[in-house]
Amino acid sequence: MGLYRIETRRLVKSEIYYLVKDVRVGDTTSKIRVKLGNTKPKNEKELITKPNKELELKAIEKRLGKQRSKARYLIPEMQRRVDETRFWIPIISMFYPSEYEATETLHETEYIAGTTAIEGNTLSVSQVEDLIKRGIEPAGKSLKDQLEVLNAEKAGKYREEYNGRVSIQFILKLHELMMDRIKNAQPGGFRKVDVWILGEDIQVTPAIQIGEELNEAIADYYYRVKTGGHPFEEAVIFHHRFELIHPFGDGNGRVGREVLRRMLAKAGYPDILIRREDREKYLDALRAGSRGEKGQMVKAFVDLLVSDKRAKLFKEIL
Repeated sequence: MGLYRIETRRLVKSEIYYLVKDVRVGDTTSKIRVKLGNTKPKNEKELITKPNKELELKAIEKRLGKQRSKARYLIPEMQRRVDETRFWIPIISMFYPSEYEATETLHETEYIAGTTAIEGNTLSVSQVEDLIKRGIEPAGKSLKDQLEVLNAEKAGKYREEYNGRVSIQFILKLHELMMDRIKNAQPGGFRKVDVWILGEDIQVTPAIQIGEELNEAIADYYYRVKTGGHPFEEAVIFHHRFELIHPFGDGNGRVGREVLRRMLAKAGYPDILIRREDREKYLDALRAGSRGEKGQMVKAFVDLLVSDKRAKLFKEIL
C-alpha cells in the first residue's frame, strides 16, 4: 500500500497527472495534490511509495490552518510553533528513519538524566545510558542515585503503556514506581504532613486537602481541553498546579513531569526534554506561574519544547 495515489484530470486534448494525498482534519477529509505533468509517469510505484516533501509540506499547512483551539496565553505565532511539533515524529520517521530511531533512543536517555538531575541526581547522560541499557553501575555513585534512574525508567515505561485518562490512581502508581526502594519515600501514598517548597517560600496544599484539590485540577484540565482549550497550554498550566499541590513528600517533580508527558502525548505533542543545563529555565518558568505570570510561564515551556534536537531535523527535511 502506497503513501499516495495518482489521479488524472482529463482536458479536451490532454490529461494532467497529479500525486494525491488524503488529509484528515477534524471530522473531514481533504485532498491535496502536486502536479506531475501531462504524460503518464513511468515510475508510478516509486512516486506513490516514496515520501514527497512538497506534498507533506502542503499536508502540514492544511492541518495547521484548521486549528480551532482557544489559547489563553499563546499568541498566534507561538501557537503555530507549538502545533508544528505534532509533525516532528511522523515526518522525521518518514524521511530519516535511521536518524529518527537514534534520536528517540538518545532522547529517552537524556530525559531520564534530566528529570532526575533537576532533583539533584548526579549521574551523567553516559552513566544513565550504561546503567539502564547495559546494567553497568557507575563508580562512586550512591545507591539512591542509581535507584532514581532505574525507577524513572520503570515509571516511563508504565506511562507509555497506560491507555486511560490521567487520574489519581495513575498518579499514585507513577509515584509508587518512581519511589520504589527509596528510603522514607512512602511510594504510592500522599504526604501526611503540611510542607513548604524548599527554597521557594511557597506553602503548598494542606495534606488533608490533597485528594480534593488534585481531583479538581484533573477535572478542570479535561473540561478546558474538551471545551476548546489549547492542549499544550492546558497541560503546562496543570503541571504548574500539580507542583503547587505537591501531593507527595518526595518525587513531585519527577511524577509531575511524567503526567505532563502523558498529557502532551495524548494530544499528539512530543514531550519536553529538560536537560541538566535547563534546570533553572524550567524552575524559573514555574516561579513565573506562581507569581501569576502564566503567559511568561507558557512561553518558557514553548522555548524548552522547540529547543529539542528533533526541531532541527524537522526543519532540515522541510
